Amino acid sequence: MNLLSSSKTNGKRNVLVHGLPYFGNMFAQIMNSENWQFRFYPDHGIGNFAALAWQLSACDIAYQIGGRVTAGKFLWAAKQLKKRKVVMHWAGSDTLDERCHVALGKSDPWVTKELCHWAESEWMVKEVQDLGIACERVPLPSSTIPERVSPLPSKFSVLVHMPSVYLGYLYGLDRILQVSRNLPHISFELVGLKVGRIQGAPGNLRIYGRVADLSDFYRRATILWRPVRHDGLSFMVREALGHGRHVLYTYPLPGCVKVNDAKDAQKEIERLYRWHELGQLRVNQVGHQMVREQYAAISLKQQILTRLELLLQS
Repeated sequence: MNLLSSSKTNGKRNVLVHGLPYFGNMFAQIMNSENWQFRFYPDHGIGNFAALAWQLSACDIAYQIGGRVTAGKFLWAAKQLKKRKVVMHWAGSDTLDERCHVALGKSDPWVTKELCHWAESEWMVKEVQDLGIACERVPLPSSTIPERVSPLPSKFSVLVHMPSVYLGYLYGLDRILQVSRNLPHISFELVGLKVGRIQGAPGNLRIYGRVADLSDFYRRATILWRPVRHDGLSFMVREALGHGRHVLYTYPLPGCVKVNDAKDAQKEIERLYRWHELGQLRVNQVGHQMVREQYAAISLKQQILTRLELLLQS
């Protein structure tokens, strides 16, 4: 049953989700409820456009995950169909990509002024506002934050992430290589590499491709280090805190240690390693409690549903 036919029979509010596939699929699955039906609609070429327009015409709210200041196919179709209830959820480094469009005067006033703009974190709200767009903080829920901490492993190790060597500067590959070379006695695991090959990686840095379920990696890790030069509100950071892991992050987030560069990160890793060697390192209960209290999926889900209901009534 497609969204159009079901919307006429089940009495539910219908939300058509578009944008980043990983976040979009998870978001739709989390958000479905007794009174709401969310469906993620992927973008697959020109032949998909007629079906996209059909689904858009039926939905109560169009919801795009991933920010932009120009329309694109999905928003262009929403505009042509005169959809008035459209949410754009800024979720990563999309603010960096859009600065040049704003500087060149390519912003679409319908996108920047008429849509409802949300962003995941305080710093992203400011970045979206700097693009000339009114924005509110609304974190996306994650279904993979555990309810209980995992015991720290007997072997000390550091978990890092990078999807592509071509995004190495953004994800801090230079920092990862520098610190792992300086600490040859400490194990590092890098996950998520889909594009490119890391040349000259030290022997203590093990490299893995994309991993669907990172649970085992979190359990094996003592530290998650997120050495990015720009970020939204990392799912990995929240998941690692849920496991009770110590987290080093570029941004100030309760339960994490803010590190500005490779020097800061190395100093903190060495400090935690000394505590580990003394047998006195404990799980990060503060971080676990924070993420359960502030980022529990059921709580964020209800907040978003409340906001969407208000949007429909406005």
